Formats: sequence, structure tokens, C-alpha cells
Amino acid sequence: MEPILERHGRLAEWLLYLAVALAAWKVRFLEDDAFITYRFSRNLAQGRGLVFNPGEKVEGYTNFLWTVIHAIPEKLGWNTPAFSQVLGIVLIVATTAVSLRFARNVLGSATKGFLATMVLVANMTFLAYATGGMETMLQTLCITGVAALLIPTERPNPGLRQIGAGLLAGLAVLTRLDSTVLVAGWFLAIAWFTWRAAVPAERVKQTAVTALRLGVPVLLLVVPWLVWKSDFYGSLLPNTQKAKSAANPIVPFLYGIFYLFGFFMSYGGFLLIGRFRRHREAFFAQPAVRLAFVVVPLWFLYICVVGADFMEYRFMVPILPVLALLAGELIDHIRAPKRQTVLVVVLLGMSAFHRVAPNFVVPVLTFTELDHWPASSQTTWSTMGKLLHREFPGELEDPKRPVTALAALGVIGYYSDLRTIDLVGLTDAYVAEHGEHPRYYYPGHVRIAPIDYLLRRDVSLVIGDPLIWQDDPEHIHSYRLSQVSRLWPVVDLRKLPDTAKVLEIPLVEPVNGQGGWNWLMIYLQPNAQVDAAIARNHWRVVPIERTCSDADMDLPMRIAGTKSCG
Repeated sequence: MEPILERHGRLAEWLLYLAVALAAWKVRFLEDDAFITYRFSRNLAQGRGLVFNPGEKVEGYTNFLWTVIHAIPEKLGWNTPAFSQVLGIVLIVATTAVSLRFARNVLGSATKGFLATMVLVANMTFLAYATGGMETMLQTLCITGVAALLIPTERPNPGLRQIGAGLLAGLAVLTRLDSTVLVAGWFLAIAWFTWRAAVPAERVKQTAVTALRLGVPVLLLVVPWLVWKSDFYGSLLPNTQKAKSAANPIVPFLYGIFYLFGFFMSYGGFLLIGRFRRHREAFFAQPAVRLAFVVVPLWFLYICVVGADFMEYRFMVPILPVLALLAGELIDHIRAPKRQTVLVVVLLGMSAFHRVAPNFVVPVLTFTELDHWPASSQTTWSTMGKLLHREFPGELEDPKRPVTALAALGVIGYYSDLRTIDLVGLTDAYVAEHGEHPRYYYPGHVRIAPIDYLLRRDVSLVIGDPLIWQDDPEHIHSYRLSQVSRLWPVVDLRKLPDTAKVLEIPLVEPVNGQGGWNWLMIYLQPNAQVDAAIARNHWRVVPIERTCSDADMDLPMRIAGTKSCG
């Protein structure tokens, strides 16, 4: 490869960027959580501030800079999901370019740098999170930019590079607060290197100058934001941090360990263990490599402390440009052409498998399961949200419109534009602090809104996790609690008011004697607009039996441990 790169390096580089853009567009997707951000962005663009519901100052997002950026398409009337995907493609190309230069500088070889970058872009987790609608690739670009400016330390113009790294670090923290873990790790390491490299008489001065170059730009960007959000939200930490904190911290930590194990196993890391043992000493003997990898154990520890994530290894993306250095080095050490070809083919196959296949080690959702836009089916969440908006038109502040409660908050909440209570508490301060704990641990879903709270908040429609049910031609005359619990697990639905019923909204009409598909929700308490829609559309309202059946309690429901059925 080396002679080819020497002759056609620039062409190879541009072909790599084109391939990355096309591949990322091919596997593009948008997840439900992205639409939570878009709703905050819309409210900001419309003058309500960074809130999910008007007048409720709750920091229910963890991506301030990304949220502010998406106020642009909302303000200009553009298609925000499409804008987000196009921006993501631009960001992954930029991240690939920065990662290539970073790899070349750290490994000291154009060939090894190019190989490491190819390993990076062949990783399906990295490639797919170009889109997704989340801030992941923006964070990765900023973090990789910090590393590229600081490592190795012997390059010219260290002052300018350190100031630039400080600015990018500030942007990374504004994008996601947890970027502080990576930024602080590298900054402390650079300060230590500066101290060790300086003559004793100059150590304090040179280290202080380095700290100022790195720290001042960060503080200039981050401190005003912290002051603003402390005043606006009344807290420095986002509400999501409280909502995602499990009662028992040991279980999330163990889940984080399995999460890391699942990532490396599912990408074939076990195939490189032997080569790692043989070559690790020589690889980590390089000072630039040691400096690059100093943050990896810190990030792994952070993943375990916060209990990882339920999305397809999203937390691994910011550190992948560093891990790709090691993977590229190990693959490069295979000299037998046939063995090299077989290994690369197997690793590529395992990477592609991540697009559609479930992970059997850790219950993370695949990209296919996470994808919610675009979709034209009558049973998609976007269709459901638009249906609610069509049936209950008006402004978000209108008190006459029904209030909904959702667990899958994003897509339906964004398109319905109704006042919405978050059942898992990410955007609701009360639920984040006082919600009921499930028996199981699932990242980001460790609280559930209690019944009395939704009654106090005048919730009419409890949608929960949207449930589609095929209607029997003879019609169901009642629903058991064990069936309804799928909408609102964990809490004891025997405490529902007597007026609560199941509302069926037809999405797919019956065909050839086969029952149609209905969208089920709990009609918790009366609302005039809902009653009018029921009469207008002839929607069915079905009683709830205060009984349970084992036939309804499949494995997910048993794990959830609903209190409704004992």
C-alpha cells in the first residue's frame, strides 16, 4: 500500500472521504431521542426558550450546542430531520479527515495512518452514527480535533495548537458535558508531559503557561453557559442525570462492563488478542501512542459508572479514532496475504452484522430497531404524532388541548406538538426524582411516572410505549390489566380511576374479514376535545378488567415486573 499512497496519496484521501459520505448516507437513520432535541430546538426558535413544555424549565437534553444548532432549521422552516442527517454526513467526513491526520502524526507513518483510518470508517457503529439525529459525531469531531492538535507534543507552534485545542475542548463540552472526561484526561497528561520535559527552574512557569493556553479558551466558552443554565434551570447538572440514576449503582456498573465486553466481542476483538500480546509492548513504547491512549481507561470507567446506554454502542464512538490506532497496528502485523484477507473479510462481516443483528451479549437496540424516520407506514410513530396533531390542532400553550404521557417521547411528541409528560422523567423534574423504580435495570429508563402524578398534571391520554393491536373481527369487549400494562409498566394499574378506559384509534382498516390494526392508549381522565374526536371518528372506548392472565405476561413483561399483576 505504501508505494500507492506515495504516488496517489491525495487521490486516495479524497476517494476515502467520498466513500465515507456515500456509506454513511446509505446506512442513515434517525432515532426517537433525536426528536426530543428537535422539540427543544423548535421551542427555542419560537421564543419559548429551551424547554420541552412551555413554562417548564427542565434541562431534558444533554447536547446544548447541538440543540441550539437545530433551532436554525426550525426558525427557517426547513425539514429539521433532513437537515440533521445532511449535517451529520458533513461532520463524519470532517471527523475522518481529522482522524487521518491524527493517526499519521501519532503512528509516524502515512501508510499506518491510512490503514487505521480505514479501520475506523469500516466500523458500523462509527459509520451509522454520522446520522441518528444525535450529537455523537459533533462530539467525536471536537474530541478528535483536541487530540490531533495536542499529540504528539514535539510539533512546532505548541502555543497556537494548545489554544486551538482549548477552543475545541470548550465546544466539545458544550456539545456533551461528559466530554469533560476526555478533555480533562488529555489536558492533565499534557501538563504532566510539560512538567517532565522542562528544566527544573522552568517547570512551574512552563506548566502554568500550558495550563492557561488550554484552560482559558475552555472557560471562556463554558463558564457563561454554566452561569446561564444555573440561572435558567436552577442546576448545573441536567435533569437527565437524575432521571437515569439507578437506585443501586452496582447494577449499572456491571452492565457497563458487559457493554464494553459486548462491543469488543461483537466486532471480533477476540481475533486480535494474540497479536495484541505479541505487539503491545512495542506499540505502547511510543510516547505519542501512550499519550493518545491515556484517556481510554478513563472513558471506559465513565461508561461503567453511568451504566452505559441502550443505543447501539453510541458511547463508544468518541473514543473510536483512538482505538482504531491499535486495531490498524495489529492488522498491519499480519504478513501472510491469505490470512490477512480472511481476517479482514471476517472483521468486515462482523461489522456489517451490527446494522441489523441483535447483540446477544448486551441488550442494545440495533440501528434498524432505532430507526424511526423517514417512514410512510400507517403504523409509524411519525404517522401517529401527525394524527394527534390533526385531531387536536392548536398552539402548544392551549389549555383545552389534551395532555399526553409518553415513554417513547421523541417522534410522537415532536409531531403531535401537544403538551407531553415524560413517563421516564428525562424532561420532567418530578418523575426524575419521585418516579417509581422498576425491578430491572435498563439504561436511561430507571424511573416511571406514578398514576397520581399524571392525574394531577391533567393527563388525558397515556400512550406509554406505543402499542399496536390487531382487532378481532368480533371486537374485544374489554382489556385485562396484564394487556394494558404493556403501555405503562412497573406502576400498579389497579390504582387507575374507575373512569379510565382503553381508547382504540384505528390505523389500518380491516381487509377481507381480517381485523384491522388499532393504536391503544389509556384514556385516563375526560377531555372535551378527546370526547369530540371519539364521537367524530367513531373511535372505540373499551373498559379495563381488573384481572390478569399469564398468557399476556411474556418475558419482557415479567422482567419489567409490573405491580399490576402481582
